[in-house]
Amino acid sequence: MANSLTGDWIEYLKRLRPATGRHNPAAGWLRPLAPSSDSSRFTDAAAGSYGPFHPYSEWQVRPYPHHPSLDELPGTWESHTLKLAPQRGELIAQQLSYQLYVPYSPPRAAMPVVVMLHGCRQSSDEFAGGTRMNALAEDEGFIVAYPQQPMHRQPQRCWHWFDLAAGEGGREVVAVASLLDELAARPDVRADCIYLAGLSAGAAMAAVVALRHPDKVAAVGLHSGVVIGAADSPRSGLHAMRSGSTAEPAWLLDAAGVTPGGPEVPAIVLHGLEDDAVNPINGRLLARQFLAYNKLSDPAALGTPPSLSALPVGNYAEARYGRWGRDLVRLVEVAGLGHAWSGGNEHFRYHSGVGPDASRLMWDFFSRHRRRSSWF
Repeated sequence: MANSLTGDWIEYLKRLRPATGRHNPAAGWLRPLAPSSDSSRFTDAAAGSYGPFHPYSEWQVRPYPHHPSLDELPGTWESHTLKLAPQRGELIAQQLSYQLYVPYSPPRAAMPVVVMLHGCRQSSDEFAGGTRMNALAEDEGFIVAYPQQPMHRQPQRCWHWFDLAAGEGGREVVAVASLLDELAARPDVRADCIYLAGLSAGAAMAAVVALRHPDKVAAVGLHSGVVIGAADSPRSGLHAMRSGSTAEPAWLLDAAGVTPGGPEVPAIVLHGLEDDAVNPINGRLLARQFLAYNKLSDPAALGTPPSLSALPVGNYAEARYGRWGRDLVRLVEVAGLGHAWSGGNEHFRYHSGVGPDASRLMWDFFSRHRRRSSWF
């Protein structure tokens, strides 16, 4: 995409070398994202700087010495059911079940909400426990909602992120969007601070919901997700998971029913570089899709990530894109992390203690954004 917006900027945080001083083998495929230039912190979108990986242990913000279980947290863990309007051809109205965590003794003012879409083979309880998002909510003062895909809709509880016409996936997009409306109507919720996050299939679904309904979401967090618009069936969805897509990410937005240039949708994208279920190239493709939607300059450099096994596990690199001094798209790539939530509770499947605390990274990003109604 042409660099036509003079207000665009890219920030690449310089990373210190590991204590061993070994050469970073990832530099070759990360460098094309940021052409060599001066080391200024804020630069024009056509310039930037890149440094080696940085140990995630030096990045973590206010790490918890102990992560309470759901039962130990003082807030309330509620079960809710959202009734959905019947669609043509449906004999019985559908519904969406979701769990809600409300922190103990919340402030009198309304609170933000983070809506969490689980991955395949997960329940809302497992996703809450693995991400520790409720503990963070207790600390920071926000509500967390966990919609749950029922097994009768998909035996492995996968969201139909690839079926975006009038089928199951399209219905699920409507259901999640309806949940956002229900939460926004609560007196204890700040309607301009509703955030959406997901893991794997949940991340792909979160991307579709956020981009189709940008007026309902203040920001989105995508962990180990799949590029959207590249699949329309389980078979093509599996291909996208394994190989990404060779199509231009901006072109795939149209296939996903998304029109670029609406209300801005800030996005933070995380992906493990040892993910053997969803090719890490999908993280970069998702980031480029949000660059295209938000009309930011696209570095258009992909490449195949090398094995980072020689580096200390948990090291990471990130790139930030935005305008007017605000991050709009942030890409975080973690060395040694597989198909799992970074910095999570590894007692739960698809969560790993490797890498930076993804929940904290997402919340730090979310808390800097409010829903904006202006159009570019």
